[in-house]
Amino acid sequence: MTTVSDIKNLYLSGFNHIDALIDEGPDWNYLGTYKPYLTYTFSITSGNEEGERGQSAFSPAQQASARTALAYLSTVTGVRFQETMIGSSAQIHLALVDIENDDFVGLTSWHTLYTPPLTTLPRAQVTDYTASAYVYLDNLEYRTSTADLTPGGQGYQVLLHELGHMMGLAHPFEGTHQLPYEDDYTANTLMSYDHLDDKFYSTYSEYDIAAFNWIYGGDGLRGRYGVGGSMDYLTGRSMDETITGTAGSERVDGAGGDDSIDGKAGFDEAGYSGARANYDITKVNGAYIVTDRVGDEGRDVLTNIETLVFAGSSVSLAYESVVQALYVGYFGRAADYNGMQSFQQQLSALGAPEDLRGLSEAYGKNAGLRALVDSFASSAESAALYPGNTGTFIKALYQNVFGRAPDAGGLTFWSNAIDSGGLSRANASLSIMAGALDNKTSQGMLDAKLVTNKLTAASGFTLMIDTAQEIGGYSGAAAAGAVRNMLGAVTAATDLQAYQATIVATLKGMTLGGARPADAPGAPADDLPITHAELIGIGYQSWEPTLV
Repeated sequence: MTTVSDIKNLYLSGFNHIDALIDEGPDWNYLGTYKPYLTYTFSITSGNEEGERGQSAFSPAQQASARTALAYLSTVTGVRFQETMIGSSAQIHLALVDIENDDFVGLTSWHTLYTPPLTTLPRAQVTDYTASAYVYLDNLEYRTSTADLTPGGQGYQVLLHELGHMMGLAHPFEGTHQLPYEDDYTANTLMSYDHLDDKFYSTYSEYDIAAFNWIYGGDGLRGRYGVGGSMDYLTGRSMDETITGTAGSERVDGAGGDDSIDGKAGFDEAGYSGARANYDITKVNGAYIVTDRVGDEGRDVLTNIETLVFAGSSVSLAYESVVQALYVGYFGRAADYNGMQSFQQQLSALGAPEDLRGLSEAYGKNAGLRALVDSFASSAESAALYPGNTGTFIKALYQNVFGRAPDAGGLTFWSNAIDSGGLSRANASLSIMAGALDNKTSQGMLDAKLVTNKLTAASGFTLMIDTAQEIGGYSGAAAAGAVRNMLGAVTAATDLQAYQATIVATLKGMTLGGARPADAPGAPADDLPITHAELIGIGYQSWEPTLV
C-alpha cells in the first residue's frame, strides 16, 4: 500500500548517475486506482490544465510521432500507454502552446492529489492518490523545431526530454543531487541541456535508462522491479565499475565494462541484455565470472548473486555450491545440468540451509531434506560405483574429496558410524565434505584448498553446459568417468584460470556434435524441459513433484 512517506520522500539509489535524474513526482507507481497502463490524449476540448490557456492540438503528423515516442518509452519502462479521445479521462495530456519563457522549447508540469490520512505518522496509508501530467511543446518561437517531430530531428529529442519529465526524470543540473559538470551532456542523458556533438537523439541515453530502470524496473507499473516493487533495480554505466548492493533484494545490471558486483544480503540478480548462449559462466575463488563473448558487457565478477537473468531465460545460482558439493563428495563428478536444476528446486522448496555445515545439521531434523540427500545412496549410479563394503565406500569418498586414502582412524570412525546405523552413506559424504572445509589444522587447510579447487572446477564445468547437445553429451558412464578424471587431476596448487582450458576440452570431448554455441547453433538449455538424466539415476521420489 502507498504511504505518505512514499509520496513525500524521494527513494534514491545511492548512485549519482541515477539519483541526479530522480524527480519528486509524478509517482505513477503509487496511483490509488491501479490499471496496468496510463492514459494519454491529444484532445484539448476537456481536461486541460487549470489556469493554462491558448492550447492548440498536435497535428496528425505530430500525433503519429508522439505515438511512436510513447511506444518506444513503453519498451524502455514496461509501462503501457493507452490513448483516449476524451481529455477529461486522460492522465497525460499533450498539446502545443506559446510557452512564456522564450528559452523553453518544451515544458512539462504534473499535479498530484490525495486525501491526507487522519494520522500524521509517515507510514499512514493513502488509498486515493491520483496524478496528471501536461506535456507542452512551443508553437511560437520554436514552432519550426516542434512542427517536425520525426525521429532523428531536434523536435523528437525535445519530445523525449519532456516525456522523460512526464515519467519522473529531472534535470541533472538542479536539486540536491547533480551530475558533475563533465558528465552533464546529452550523450549521457537527454535531460541535459548541453551536448558534445551536433547529433539529435532518437533514443534515451544510458543514464536515462538507468533512472527509468530504478523507477519502473522495465516491467511497468507496480512490477516486480523498481520503486514500489519487491526488488530495487540498479544499473551501472558503460565502464569498469564496482557496484555494491544493500541488505535488501535488488537486480543489478553492469551495463558494460568489466564490473565487480556484490549483491550483499537479500536475494539478488545480475542482469544481462543478451541470450544465455552469448555468455560464458565460470567460477574462480568463490566468485562467479560472467563473460560476454559477443557484445560489450565485458567480464563481470559476481559475489552474493543468486540468479543470472538473460534475455528470455535465467540461471539460478542459489544452492549451486551445495549441490555441487553433494555431487563431488558422493559421485566424484560435477553435477549434470538436469541434476543441478532438480536439486536446486528441491532444496529451495524445503527451505534448506545454503551452506554445507547448516545442511549437515539440518539433515537429521528435516525429513524431506533427509530423503533428498539419501537419494544419492539409493541411485543406480551409487550401486554401480560402490558395490563393496562400507570400508571400500569410505575409501572411495576420500578419493573423491581429498584425492587420497583415509587414515586408519578416519576409516574406522566413518565405517563404524555407518555400520552401526548412526549415519547413512549419503550423510557421511555430506559430513566429510563439510568437515573438510571447516578443518583448521595444517593438513585440514591443505585439504580445504584442494576441496575448494575441485568444487570450483566442478562449478565451472556445470555452468558451461548451456545447449541441448551439451546436456545430451554429459550422459552415461563414459562421460561421468571423463569428468571424474578431470576433477581427479585438480590439486591444491592448480591454477584454476589456466585449468579452464581443460574444463572446456572435457565438455567439448563429450558433446554431441562437438560444437559450442559460438561454433554452431544449438537450442538453449533453458528452453528444455527439466527431466532426470541418465547420470542422476534416482528416479522420482515421493518428495519430488514431476518437473516439466
